[in-house]
Amino acid sequence: MKLQKLLDGINVTHITGDRNPTIKGVVSDHRKVKPGYAFVCYKGLKVDGHTFIAGAIQNGATAIISEKFIPDLSENISVVVTSNGRIAQAVCAANWHGNPAKRLNLIGITGTNGKTSTAHLTYGILKEQGLKTAVLGTIGHAFDPQNTVDGNVKSVEIPAILTTPDPYELHAIFRELVDSGIENVIMETSSQGLAQHRLYGLTFDTAVFTNLTQDHMDYHENMENYFSAKLMLFKQLSPQGLAILNLDSPVTPKIAEYLPDNNVLTYGLTDEADLVAKDVEITLKHLSFTAYNKEQHQELRKIRATIQLLGTYNTYNALAAIAVGIKYNCSIETIQNGLFSTVVPGRFENVSANGTYSKNFAVIVDYAHTPDGLENVLTAARDISEGRLISVFGCGGDRDKSKRPKMGQISTQIADFSVITSDNPRTEEPDVIISDIVSGLPKDADYVCVPDRKSAIQHAIMDADSGDVVVIAGKGHEDYQEINGKRHPFDDRVIASKVLQQLAIDSH
Repeated sequence: MKLQKLLDGINVTHITGDRNPTIKGVVSDHRKVKPGYAFVCYKGLKVDGHTFIAGAIQNGATAIISEKFIPDLSENISVVVTSNGRIAQAVCAANWHGNPAKRLNLIGITGTNGKTSTAHLTYGILKEQGLKTAVLGTIGHAFDPQNTVDGNVKSVEIPAILTTPDPYELHAIFRELVDSGIENVIMETSSQGLAQHRLYGLTFDTAVFTNLTQDHMDYHENMENYFSAKLMLFKQLSPQGLAILNLDSPVTPKIAEYLPDNNVLTYGLTDEADLVAKDVEITLKHLSFTAYNKEQHQELRKIRATIQLLGTYNTYNALAAIAVGIKYNCSIETIQNGLFSTVVPGRFENVSANGTYSKNFAVIVDYAHTPDGLENVLTAARDISEGRLISVFGCGGDRDKSKRPKMGQISTQIADFSVITSDNPRTEEPDVIISDIVSGLPKDADYVCVPDRKSAIQHAIMDADSGDVVVIAGKGHEDYQEINGKRHPFDDRVIASKVLQQLAIDSH
């Protein structure tokens, strides 16, 4: 690809050297540079990519795309200066792969909590309708390729490192999806991904907002910045697109200010919403409700839905998915079947369901790692508990410290007993994180601190009795624990299942 084609759509303020050499690849990691590559650099939060220009040139870079003018480079090196390196990175990635996103209907989902559940419930509905659809998000990327060598459709699953992939990975995935016959892509769009312009240049057919509560303050610093990042998704909505907004969130009116009225569909538990859930029923096995739709023709006015996710908060996630299904002209039967068949790993997942231990108590694993998320999952567990509610949770290291005491208070106020432990400590000492969590707890709070997460899970389960519910929160689907920059194999679901199996053996 010629350099000028790679730069198409980028604000270039200065260029020196060969203005149109052939480019053989484009990266932002100097270690991945090969002869003939373009190296895109920008100043990040912790690392300034400009410091690696010499290394990129040593590895054979033909072009440097930079936020700064770099003097005294060889005449054989093309130097392109742009106002925003992150935007340049996104545009280059799209151009390199032939702008595949232009051939896809993009469905973006943003919010503090509920993105993953909403995305997978939506995926279940659109797949049930027979639409050629992929889902990209926190627990991985999945799609059913339509063009296979042997003619058989086989589901493809790709692990995810980031909720919203970096532009190079993202547009490579888009290319693969287009080549596989996919037409619709459901994406979790994180606030950091939006703020870092990973989604720059994309136009969304549908944009979904779940909620906004405290998270990522270590990155955004304040709620205003956090909200502004979420808002970016709706500014990238197609003029003919649809914004699906949670009317029960206090910030929804602020989002709606940026949108024409005919581009908005609201959902919630209050009568003012366009799509309202009523008659909610919750058991240990499922959640049922009736969705009343004010905006559609008669056959879609009333939809009775059942999902395998529990908690009133998941009613919101299911409503958002139903709204997307309605936009894509899915039938009632399709919506019902798609919702009921969807299982979301690590989201209120009952790992005790198939156990053989004689004591009848439930062990639930959930990804809740924010104050609001923990409150929601513990409240949901309280609703189904016939005995005590036992909470196991921690807080991640190198992340928003202000939420730690809040989560400690929430757990000890809602649960009867809390086991406070490690989450992903990263580079922090677990004891320091735990100290922050318990710093504001009253003297009569009923809790114990067990820094080793495996021991904490064992402690909670062995303390449970018939009718109790044990909630293990924070990591959900994750199959690792990150300690000092290294990811060690660790899965809450596996650990809990082994404890239950051992208890079953010991009880015989």
